[in-house]
Amino acid sequence: MIGTTMSTPGSHEELPSRRPSPSVPETVTLAVAVALLGVLGYQVAPVLSPFVLIGGIVYLLYPLRHSQLPGRLLWLSLALFALWFLYSILGLLAPFIISFIIAYLLNPLVSRLEQRRVPRWLSSLMAVLLIIAGVVVALLFILPPAIQQFNSMISGLGGLAREFSAMLQSGSAFDLLEQYGIPVDRARQMIAEQLSPRLENVLSTLLEGVLGFVTGISSIILHVINAVIIPFLTFYLLMDYPLLTNRFLRFFPPGRRDRVAETGRAVDRVMGRYLRGAIAVALIQGTLSALVLWFIGVRYPLVLGIMTALLNFIPYLGLVTSLVVASIVAMLSGEPMLARVGGVVILYLSQKLLEATILGPKIIGAQVGLHPVLLILCLLVFGYFLGFVGLLIAVPLTALLVAGLHEWEERHARAPSATPEK
Repeated sequence: MIGTTMSTPGSHEELPSRRPSPSVPETVTLAVAVALLGVLGYQVAPVLSPFVLIGGIVYLLYPLRHSQLPGRLLWLSLALFALWFLYSILGLLAPFIISFIIAYLLNPLVSRLEQRRVPRWLSSLMAVLLIIAGVVVALLFILPPAIQQFNSMISGLGGLAREFSAMLQSGSAFDLLEQYGIPVDRARQMIAEQLSPRLENVLSTLLEGVLGFVTGISSIILHVINAVIIPFLTFYLLMDYPLLTNRFLRFFPPGRRDRVAETGRAVDRVMGRYLRGAIAVALIQGTLSALVLWFIGVRYPLVLGIMTALLNFIPYLGLVTSLVVASIVAMLSGEPMLARVGGVVILYLSQKLLEATILGPKIIGAQVGLHPVLLILCLLVFGYFLGFVGLLIAVPLTALLVAGLHEWEERHARAPSATPEK
């Protein structure tokens, strides 16, 4: 049967050709070449740079990028190189990062003005000019007296500690100790020799660590960031914010752009709402603290108000730290001591109640609400690894992770079951 034995034309050419396995001499040659390449890399290690290494990795792995393991190694190498590159030029990117954060915070205001038929370039210019005016007012009228009060507080810590020790020694606490048979002379000696120096060290460390952040910010602003570049960058980022967002979405395949845009909106609902709301609440709390402390006669009200505003970003721990420091300063601000300390306690507890009942729900909203146990855990973990900066970013990052987890659970709950119906 001739018809049954004939093969279709081109059938032999369509069969995949198998690559011949490397022979033993080729394998030995390849192993020797890899060993020599390792020795060469070791010898020239002082002149190697990450650019040379990533170039060699791409040269070796790019032809094999469609395979699973080489492809993953290639993408991991590129990600690590990008991380190193960004970390290396972080100082150069500081103005761009700050400008982007300002533009991100002001974008809702500019978009709202644009909806009211105000040209976007004009609304962007108005927002930038408003920020410049606020910075100028802070540099001229707030920063100088704050630095002066801060320096006075640091220089007067020794006197404050001695006054506090003298107050304890002359108080009625020793009469109570004597009633219970506790030796008063021993207690006086312990306060004079041990409590006073340790109290001075504790106050110095606390105030230099917390309030020194204020002078650190001013130093960074004045010496690292170019005050001329940032307004221009912020203006152009604000004006072209929608265009930049669309350009960013084009980096993703068309089938995934809607998903990426939805994820971005979800992130903005959590992160943007928290950042803008937390800044507004911190400004309100800091201003209220400074005014009330000045009214009741507590020393250094401006520095304590700035400290309260900064620590307001840290739930619980910020309140306790602000309350303790302000109470100590109030105790050493003269008579009537008890009235001032009571006023400080009432002030900070009232502020916490005001934030929990009015400011938080109205300004920040319930989208960032976290369970207190989870909140304390994230503060401890972020503070342990990243210090004070970790305490500041713990709440928004944890809220972002929780929001992502909730979205993942909802998406899988809406997905149809993979089990076929019988």
